Amino acid sequence: MTARIDAARPTPWTFDPRHTAVLMIDMQRDFLEPGGFGAALGNDVSRLQPAIMGAASLLAAARAGGWAIFHNPGMSPSRPQ
Repeated sequence: MTARIDAARPTPWTFDPRHTAVLMIDMQRDFLEPGGFGAALGNDVSRLQPAIMGAASLLAAARAGGWAIFHNPGMSPSRPQ
């Protein structure tokens, strides 16, 4: 069984959902939202908002499709190991 995402860039993507997982890495508020570490470094974190919405859409589709989803929160200065 295969599925295809025609809107994928740079080309359409064909895959087998039974053997597909989503790995979400470092989607932390500390790096992505105003007032966090990323903003404290002088980064314009407002430019990251489209990535947040895209990631949320991907996760919703993956959950609906029954895919495996793995989150790796990573590390940040405000949350040491």
